[in-house]
Amino acid sequence: MGEKSQNLSWLPKKEALPGIIVCAVIAALAYLTNTFVYGKISPLMYAFLYSIILGNVIKLPKSFSAGILWCSSSWLRFSIAMLGLTISALAWLQLGIVGVIQVLIVIAFALFFGVWFGRKMGLSPELSILMGAGCSICGATAIAAVGPVIKAKDEELGIAVAAVTVFGLIAMILYPFLFQSTALGDFLHKSQIAFGMWAGTGIHETAQVIPAGAQVGEKAAAMALVAKSVRIFSIGPVVLLCAYIFNRIKGSNAAGTKQVRLGIPSFAIFFVLFSLINSLLLYLPSTKTAWKDFYTAVHYADVIKVFLAVAFAGVGFKVHYSSIQKLGVKSFVVGMIVSVAVGVLALLLVKFIYMPYSGI
Repeated sequence: MGEKSQNLSWLPKKEALPGIIVCAVIAALAYLTNTFVYGKISPLMYAFLYSIILGNVIKLPKSFSAGILWCSSSWLRFSIAMLGLTISALAWLQLGIVGVIQVLIVIAFALFFGVWFGRKMGLSPELSILMGAGCSICGATAIAAVGPVIKAKDEELGIAVAAVTVFGLIAMILYPFLFQSTALGDFLHKSQIAFGMWAGTGIHETAQVIPAGAQVGEKAAAMALVAKSVRIFSIGPVVLLCAYIFNRIKGSNAAGTKQVRLGIPSFAIFFVLFSLINSLLLYLPSTKTAWKDFYTAVHYADVIKVFLAVAFAGVGFKVHYSSIQKLGVKSFVVGMIVSVAVGVLALLLVKFIYMPYSGI
């Protein structure tokens, strides 16, 4: 969901068809595996992992590139927006003001700790800020927004994206495993809401948060995305804060303030809008029954999951081993430590602040 994808038209062109078919086939394989082989892993997770493996083992022809890019950008944004129609006002009420405050605390910690630790490890100011921004908001999207403001080099952008991608993927797999298979599940009272809050606050990318939540359950996925949306809507202030931090480090007005972009991703706006529409349709007496009947008849929640599986198949193809190799020891350590610290802080806040407040 980076900057380049913003230029893509919503409808795919003819040359995108081969790549779309590949992603659809992988999504179908993911559902077949979930149904007939091992059902404890969600189809979304299977689709993600299959495309990562395939993309690194087989070099696909260039004719597939346009379709894969479309699935991982335009189609992903559309699917996330439409996912809003599965979210009711209850999820937002469950988040509450305490949940919002928790998310903001984690954002601030991730940014400042990422910058501080990056500098301590000898990373450049630019790379340190990019790492902090990527871990605090929404991964590659935040990095793409902050990069031009602090005049980061392309190499620094690539390293930061690789770091948040690698450790976000690890978190995507590790969080559900720890919750379902270790004592951590008891620590969170086996609550899907608590897990969703943890995942939405601690995992970097939106495309990683959704499969992690879906792996645990529908309530977990809903809460994870609601918590994540608070982080996404914070992108404007964080970009400004990154410019301020950069100027403080450099001791001058080094950041190009004219380049600051405060735009919130459109998919996030539509996600919130559609969740509000869903809430109105569910609670208005004149529409409640008709909307529920339609929702059930078309299996809307299941259809959206299929859409997301196709999108995540496209996202998985963007994870390349070659980019991971470029990380370097220092960047790897910074990405790992910041990711772990963010995850631990988010977990402790959920346990000792959010859960007591929510009565979990």
